[in-house]
Amino acid sequence: MTPTVSFVVPCYNYGRYLGDCLTSIFTQEGNAHFEVIAIDDASTDNTQEVLRAFADPRLRIITHETNRGHVFTMNEGLNQARGSFIARIDPDDRYRPCFLAEVLPRLEASPEVGLVYGNVALINEHGTVTQARSDQVHGNRDHKGNELLPLLMDNFICAPTVIARREVWQEAVPIPEGLAFSDWYLTLMMARRHEFYYINRVIADYRVHAANHHTKIIRDRSEEPSLVRVLDLLFSQGEEDSVLQRRKEQSKRRVYGAHYLTLATKYFGCEMDADAWRCYWQALRYHPHYFFRVEVWRRLGALLIGRGLYERAKVFIKSVRRAANGL
Repeated sequence: MTPTVSFVVPCYNYGRYLGDCLTSIFTQEGNAHFEVIAIDDASTDNTQEVLRAFADPRLRIITHETNRGHVFTMNEGLNQARGSFIARIDPDDRYRPCFLAEVLPRLEASPEVGLVYGNVALINEHGTVTQARSDQVHGNRDHKGNELLPLLMDNFICAPTVIARREVWQEAVPIPEGLAFSDWYLTLMMARRHEFYYINRVIADYRVHAANHHTKIIRDRSEEPSLVRVLDLLFSQGEEDSVLQRRKEQSKRRVYGAHYLTLATKYFGCEMDADAWRCYWQALRYHPHYFFRVEVWRRLGALLIGRGLYERAKVFIKSVRRAANGL
């Protein structure tokens, strides 16, 4: 029997979280027929032990003898999926029990919708919720429509909430080799041709921890060239919709500026000061309106005078404010 849904789980050295992720799939509400494709990319931890502990015929395990990388693994998983709808989730994230019950009716009722996603909560390494909701785009309302331009500005769709039609995923693959990420690339490719539906309900938990993939690719500097590569690709290609194409071209400098600003903020937070300085100036070059943002100049000042003096100045200013409030 062909499954209605395929869950693709790329696994690499997240065995400590994998059980939580798989349990969240096998305990979904409703009676949807699904399969789980877990691909162990030559993990060196207890990933295999965790996978074997789930004696469920719906689980299909693929094991790599050598590490092939995230992009190869994702391409393989999406090509192996047999379901009419496909969801992909990293093994450190997890679904809410309502995931399938929420997303499938939207896909079944709206053939023009290629992808459905929802709100997400943030959890820590222990699984404790640290932020109950994360949407900052849709104003606590469901939304249906084209989301290419907003997605170009910011990767606001959280991967574990996403499910899409099999043919829509197939249009987006293969993911280019060498990219440091796959989620934003895939959603951008799908947004070029299909409407999306946002459900204003938390349907998954995204885990934030020190070994998180998106933290790693900032620290090893692999996110920046991958991000620029994706933007260069998107802006070198035309859209079928001429109005969308014109609006995309009009947004180009603003889009590059927004991403350099985000990179600068991430580098600043990681104390990668030379990279932060470079990206702040790139952001200002592409979008000079950032000159009017106080936080940009505050951080540029910190980079200019040095972090030690910057932190002492912050302490001094706080003490002055406390003294003033006490008068």
